Amino acid sequence: MRWLALFIAIGLLFDAEAEASNRRVALVIGNASYANAPPLGSPVNDAEDIAAGLAGLGFDVDLRKNTTLDDLRARLVAFTEKSAAADIAVFYFAGYSAAAGVGSYLIPVDAHLATPESANAETVPLAAVTAAAGRARRLGLVILDAMRENPFPAIPNGRSSSSSLTSAGSTPIRNTLVFFPAEPGRTAEEGEGRNSPFAAALLKYLRQADLEINFVFRNVRDEVRQATHRKQTPYMYGQLSKDKIYLHPVKQVVQDDTAVMQHCDNAVAGLADLRGRADQGETRDDTKAAGAVAACAEAVKRSPGVDRLHYQLGRSLFAMRDYGGAVASYKAASELGNARALYELGLMYENGNGVEKDPARSRFYYEMAAEKKIAPALVSLGLQQERGIGAASDPEKAYALYQRAAELGDATAINRMGELAEKGLGARRDLKLARALYQRGAAMGGLEALVNLARCNANGIGGRRDLAEARRLLAKAAQAGSTDARRILAHIEESKPK
Repeated sequence: MRWLALFIAIGLLFDAEAEASNRRVALVIGNASYANAPPLGSPVNDAEDIAAGLAGLGFDVDLRKNTTLDDLRARLVAFTEKSAAADIAVFYFAGYSAAAGVGSYLIPVDAHLATPESANAETVPLAAVTAAAGRARRLGLVILDAMRENPFPAIPNGRSSSSSLTSAGSTPIRNTLVFFPAEPGRTAEEGEGRNSPFAAALLKYLRQADLEINFVFRNVRDEVRQATHRKQTPYMYGQLSKDKIYLHPVKQVVQDDTAVMQHCDNAVAGLADLRGRADQGETRDDTKAAGAVAACAEAVKRSPGVDRLHYQLGRSLFAMRDYGGAVASYKAASELGNARALYELGLMYENGNGVEKDPARSRFYYEMAAEKKIAPALVSLGLQQERGIGAASDPEKAYALYQRAAELGDATAINRMGELAEKGLGARRDLKLARALYQRGAAMGGLEALVNLARCNANGIGGRRDLAEARRLLAKAAQAGSTDARRILAHIEESKPK
């Protein structure tokens, strides 16, 4: 929409190198008195108290209550301008929101949301807010205290704006965090006091001295879980630089131990690809895995703000079959900005390791990892599209996702493109192209591509028939660990005349 483009254009007009010394700005909105939905109890209180807390931390705060669509858009334009000249920009919204995919939409008090098309025109996408806050030099922080049951007839269909949490148009979003009061697919508790449980926890920890920003939110998460008897778990998404950021700096004591970190990294590097080996029925080396767990647990203890260490601990715990512990470590890593951890969480929810199987939540994590250009996440999304997991099968969309992963050098994606081209699904049937893709994937070490290329040679698919080359490729794949290649070779041997 034009106003979304306007936000982006305004942001680009202001130089991120503006001469502002530790300037802090905030836009705080509390929507409670909805014209076409039940009124809410706490959002105005929450907004007033959050605004007062941020003002006490030196923020230039714009507090707005019961905003209409026009007012919300106007204040966001002004916030975009202020953010570009600030070090830290905070956007807080309490009220109703709607969700479409991984994107969310803020609902003003005069919205009707009668149809998906009208809903697009009557809401503000979270991507636009993220783009606005992301103009700040050090930190853009978006807090969406709005995951309540949606009483409106429709939700936006996502066609008029980016469905990404991390981008709007072509504007790069960096050093930006988005904080939700609950995990994907869950709703937030309204609470019975002046503030929602989420806002109450924020008020407690935003002003705590010498608490690095990642730990502000980890403490908020634990506080909310306790207050709601584990019914609600806040969730943070985004990625920051290695610099520590404090909303209320006093001493800023940071502990770092490079040698311990290196010991963790080396221990994990010594582990095999345990997930892949487990799929092939091979024995795991629990001794090495236990050593990696010990090394990485110590590293996390000493340097708890390093996302990589939590990720490595998650890998080590997975190797030990402690799937619950792995999920916890991957979530901690993802909250600190680790994109690979997002992909691993997607796998955990897809396979039911340490959690109940949840295809929708799995897709949520894959989409976020895909935004960070994690190729296996793109492949996983492609497989879901191809197989119709969570929606009707769409091979064309699957092929497009595989292409994106192939551009990042993923051999599995190249093989999947070959299989779709061979079958004529999602792309024109082209046996020569399929064979060429298998050859490309095989050259990159893809075992599935090696087996498919062997099949093409054995049957003359997309080129000449060459049984000797087929056997050579199968032997190479089998030696590299392919159970399919071993099974085919065993069948060939059994079929030989005796």
